[in-house]
Order: sequence, then C-alpha cells, then structure tokens
Amino acid sequence: MTPLLRRVLVGGVLAAQVVVVGIVSSYAGGAGQGQPGVVPTVPPLPLVATSPTPSPKPSPKPSPRPTPKVAPPEDRWALLFGVTDYQAPTHDTVAGAHDAEVVRDTLLRAGWRSDHIKILTNGAATGKALQNGLSWLISHSSSSTFSLFHYSGHVKQRDGHEYLWSVDNSFYADSSVTQAMRSVRGISWTSIAGCEAAGFNDGLADSRHLFTASSAVDEKSYENPDWNMSVWVGELFDQGIRRGGADTNGDHHVTVQEAFSWAAPRAAQVTSNQQPHGPQHPRIAGGSGQLRLDAPVVG
Repeated sequence: MTPLLRRVLVGGVLAAQVVVVGIVSSYAGGAGQGQPGVVPTVPPLPLVATSPTPSPKPSPKPSPRPTPKVAPPEDRWALLFGVTDYQAPTHDTVAGAHDAEVVRDTLLRAGWRSDHIKILTNGAATGKALQNGLSWLISHSSSSTFSLFHYSGHVKQRDGHEYLWSVDNSFYADSSVTQAMRSVRGISWTSIAGCEAAGFNDGLADSRHLFTASSAVDEKSYENPDWNMSVWVGELFDQGIRRGGADTNGDHHVTVQEAFSWAAPRAAQVTSNQQPHGPQHPRIAGGSGQLRLDAPVVG
C-alpha cells in the first residue's frame, strides 16, 4: 500500500509599487514645446494581503483488506476413489487405482494429513463404500474446511445422465454427486477423471465448489499404459502439480487453475490422434480465486 502524500500551500503577502521614470509631457503648466514638464506624482498602490489557500482535506485511508483465511492441515479432507480391477463382466481400466494413489501422494507432499485422506481402490471401491465415503466427507466439513473428492474409473452414460461406476458394477448418478458435494460445507473441489466427465457438473459448480473434468460431456477420456496413469491425472496432478511443471510464473507454487491451464492443452495434444472418438478436452468451472493445495483459502 502506497502512503498518501499531502501538500500544504502557505499564502504570503503581495506588495506592489509603481515607479514612473522619465516621462516628458508635451504640455505641462504652460511650458514651451520641448521643455521638460512636471512629472505627476503617482500614489503607491495599497498593499493587498492574500488569504492563505486552505489545506485540502486528507482523503480517507482505504480499509485494510482482510487477511485470507487458509485451511490448516487439520481442516483439509479428501475422498479418493479409483478402480482398475472391475468385477466381471466389466473390463478393467489401466490405472484407475493408481490415479488415486498419485492424487494422495500429491496431497501428502502439500502437507495434508494422511488420516484425513480416505482412499478407496479396487475391491474396497464398492457402491456402498462410495456413498459412505461421501457421507464421511460431508460430516467432516465446516465453514472453515477445504474438501476434495476425486474419481478415476469407468463412467456409465445412460438416458441423458452420467454415472460413476464402482468395482461391483453399481452406479452413482451425476445428480447424486451434485447433491452430495453441494452438502459439503466450506470450499470444495470435485475432480472427475473418466469418459464424459463434464456431465457430472449437474449444477454443482459455483464460487464455493470448483469442478474439473478430464473430458467434455460428449468425449472419451484416455489412459497411458506407459505412465500407469490416466492422461489427465498424469498431466494435471503428476506433471503439473507434483513435479511443478505448471509453475509458469516461477513462484514455486502451483495453483489448481494454473495447473489446469498448463495441463488441458497438453492432454488434448497427447490424445489428438485417437480414433474413432477423437481427443479429450478437459473442463473447469466454478471456484473463486486461485486454489493452492498447500494453502487452500477458505475465507
């Protein structure tokens, strides 16, 4: 904040005096032409005092901005859900479970407490466990918490809706995801890595609820077997945040929005030759300001 400058103008006294020098009149008291006449006496002008210029009133100082409230590790909670090994007849993914592990490691590196991260993968990632996990996330939320829900796995698209696909082939609708995450108090981030992922933003995103999706509602999402990760988690969480690739301004901190801007075009480029469905284009909506996982602002 730059201090205000004040200028005070001090008034003075202005004096004026007129002196008439060397005036020759052609007619002065009957004197002949060419004779010097009488120089009339000019009385001095009266002294005029000027009033001091009033000092300008100082502008009111702007109110100081409130210090942002950052959620400490005890006020950060995460539910991570990922499935690689599905029960028959559903075919497996390449790295749904490992995606969840990558997200967990990213949070731990950002100072999160391990006992505040619930991770459900493979056999533990049932439909009932998903419902209970979301209830757990809601129950630990408050006006001062930051909460994250991440999903990696298959997505079922049917009758104009999208469904999370648990290991036991039960389904959790987009509207249910929205209802659950809007019940989470404080600030939250919902991260979906799966086909047609943007369809889960069923009125969810707003200033308190950030939403990111690995692909548009009419697009597939892809995995990279060489990375043992989905393309989106590999670009966003691993390369962008965990390894610092998205630190484009060099401040040694990567916000989620910064990572998204860096990772989204890379994901589209990596998948540009996919046939017959074409590339994936990640989506982001909601949120307020820049979100840092190591210092999430909640107020």
